[in-house]
Amino acid sequence: MKGSELSRFGEIKIALKYQFYSYLRTKKFIALVLLVAAISIAVLALEIHSGTAAITSQYQNPMAYLFSFMQNITFVIILVAAFFGGSAISTDFASNYSYFILVQPVRRSSLLIGRYISAFIASLIIVLVYYIFAAGGSIYFFSSIPLVFASSIGLAAVFIASVLAFAFFMSSLFNNPQTSTMAVVILLVIALPILSNLLPALANIEPWFLINYGGQVVYNIFSNNFMHFSSSTIPTKAGKYTVSQYQPYLLEGIEIMLGYLIVFLVAALYTYNYKQVLN
Repeated sequence: MKGSELSRFGEIKIALKYQFYSYLRTKKFIALVLLVAAISIAVLALEIHSGTAAITSQYQNPMAYLFSFMQNITFVIILVAAFFGGSAISTDFASNYSYFILVQPVRRSSLLIGRYISAFIASLIIVLVYYIFAAGGSIYFFSSIPLVFASSIGLAAVFIASVLAFAFFMSSLFNNPQTSTMAVVILLVIALPILSNLLPALANIEPWFLINYGGQVVYNIFSNNFMHFSSSTIPTKAGKYTVSQYQPYLLEGIEIMLGYLIVFLVAALYTYNYKQVLN
């Protein structure tokens, strides 16, 4: 039994190692690093241009400042995870590549877990670029970083893991990496954000079942005035219309993210294990 466990660990380690090195050499990794750095630099440059006095008077403290700065972090995480996870499994079933990969004496589950961990590490590295600039801005304007900054990084890691699990599952449903990547990007970057905004506004439904809703805790942890539910009234020709807004509680957000992580990672493992190679 012990030998079997070591063998599985060795398989995962090898899959992780080579997949991670592959990520580091790709233009996708470099492009995402540059994109996240560019977004961070643009935000910080505008704030520095506004002047220290203007920023400190607007935000009062580093918590309020970081709450504003981190508004883009969920988009960054979803974008990065979508690109790393979107083609992670479908690549094995594209053209003749599967006949080389899937005939190797390695468990499919070990391949998936190794790739999943390497995608997680690569995604976390890129997301940490954003956090570095956020920390720099907090130090520059307020000479301090709040203690919850570390908690936000931990929540971001859980969010990355959950989004990757969903992306891996979606990838396992396709045989073409371009198609699967496009489907994951459309779902995560476009469809789910629209849905999470429309459901509260039009139907007064809390979108607790959407991963991007749960991921809001990554930046909500900096909020000084957290409100789980709020509403506003908009006058129209037909009368007054009430628009509802929801924000997840911290524990609720963690539960949503862990739910996605467990359910979709298990589903991805099952689909990948039993999926047949098509001629």
